[in-house]
Amino acid sequence: MTNSMQGIYSPLPQSLSDSDSDKEISMEPICDNYRKKTAPVYRQNGHSIQIKDDIIKIKRGASKMSTTRKVAFVCSIILCFLPIIIFLWVLPCSELHTCPVKIKDWTYQQEDVELVGEIHLVDGLYKTNLNLAILYKGSYHSPKLLKHGVLSFIGTTGAVAWDFQQETEPHQMNCTVIDVDSNGNFDCLVVDDKGLKAIETVSGQALWHAHSAEEKKTVRDLSLPVAIPDLNNDGVDELLSVFERKSFLVLSGKTGRALAYIQVPGCVEISKLFLNVHLRYLCKNGTLYEVTIDAIQKFIADSRFKISPHKINYGINENVYMAGNMRLTVTNGEDCPKCRSIITLTDENNKLVKSWPFDNAYILDPKFLFFDSAKTKSDSSKGRVNGFIVKIWQWSERYRKLRPSARIHKRNVLMINVNETYFVREISERVALVMLNDTNNIINVSYTEISQICDGNSDNCQPSYANQKDSLLIADIDRDGSKELVSYYSTYLKKNDDWRLISYLKVLRLEEELPKLYGAKK
Repeated sequence: MTNSMQGIYSPLPQSLSDSDSDKEISMEPICDNYRKKTAPVYRQNGHSIQIKDDIIKIKRGASKMSTTRKVAFVCSIILCFLPIIIFLWVLPCSELHTCPVKIKDWTYQQEDVELVGEIHLVDGLYKTNLNLAILYKGSYHSPKLLKHGVLSFIGTTGAVAWDFQQETEPHQMNCTVIDVDSNGNFDCLVVDDKGLKAIETVSGQALWHAHSAEEKKTVRDLSLPVAIPDLNNDGVDELLSVFERKSFLVLSGKTGRALAYIQVPGCVEISKLFLNVHLRYLCKNGTLYEVTIDAIQKFIADSRFKISPHKINYGINENVYMAGNMRLTVTNGEDCPKCRSIITLTDENNKLVKSWPFDNAYILDPKFLFFDSAKTKSDSSKGRVNGFIVKIWQWSERYRKLRPSARIHKRNVLMINVNETYFVREISERVALVMLNDTNNIINVSYTEISQICDGNSDNCQPSYANQKDSLLIADIDRDGSKELVSYYSTYLKKNDDWRLISYLKVLRLEEELPKLYGAKK
């Protein structure tokens, strides 16, 4: 057996041809009768090998798959294509930054600034959510040159999107007038002592500053403008602003360049400009005039055209807020903090329903609140979600004088002028929900203690109630159909002898908090 096995591995004689070697190497069975059970015998290199016990079976073609193997095979194919299907069709992210992000309650804290003015909704990088933009002014005695500006926050998280810093204190801002760069997003128009500028809401970059027709200098003493139709065929609407409180100035919406100067008849000083189908402007003496946009266009085309405004009845009362057939009136006294304020609720017949007086208080601008009862998730608030959210500042009787060594500002800058007298006043900020239902109650939402510093003149204080009038906003930030409450406040906090100005911005998912508010006691 040993010799026969060695024959298998014996080298091929060199005298054999290729054809001979093929014949020798090929294993041909001696017996062709496969039906017999005798073991087949194979021959190689003159040696015979007989397999007695092993049976070799050759099956041609594949065997039929079992049900389990079929299921496993189909599942493996599905798993291969499932990630592709999910990313292409399941996730709604066909464009960049369009994945929906659900908002959560958040609080942002910023030192050395006072948030002022209205809270604006602006477009940002994420297409499915809105961002917030707010003006701010720096702290007393801050050594920073660029201590004022505009802050933008990502609406769903509270992270800072951008911070536009400037030297002068901003006065007003509007982010719903014009799309300067035609990118589909409205840009913010900001007015300060140096004039008017346009800021892009995604990047926070200035697009232009209002300047003269010769482009040699910026134009100052402007008001917030209104948009009028495109006049120079550049594809962007133009802007009309009050110039030096007595005339109109038409600006290119695309570049900020002055296009036309219009002398306004019938008004010595203009206090307010707004657009209501036609252009309306309110004089300081209380007279309201109206001019058609067509007349403005004709004057720009031909300066010889005479603009003839006509007087209209002034029926605007900024202290009255309507909700259906109910009327909410806010009456604020003068000489705060020794002021008395009243919230009055009347019906459609001007009959008094209820009133709430407050001593040593100032009532900030209310915000109308309404939720469709069919869409409200909480059964306890269905049919009753109709009213106003209002913020009330109430001064305490106590105040204290700061020592000359006291320091105001986080960088420990001393108050050098010892002749200046600074006072600290304590304020209770109350956010309340005025419900318009069978009970017509006021429901407390929150209390906040605020420290206000005044420089001896009670009108020159920080934070100021005049800057906080529009510190509330009700909006759907993440565009999911539910409303959020946005609120901010500023206060001084004392750490040792150092007084630091800190501002807080908060976002609350209002509809989820409604059941808690209804359960609260007055």
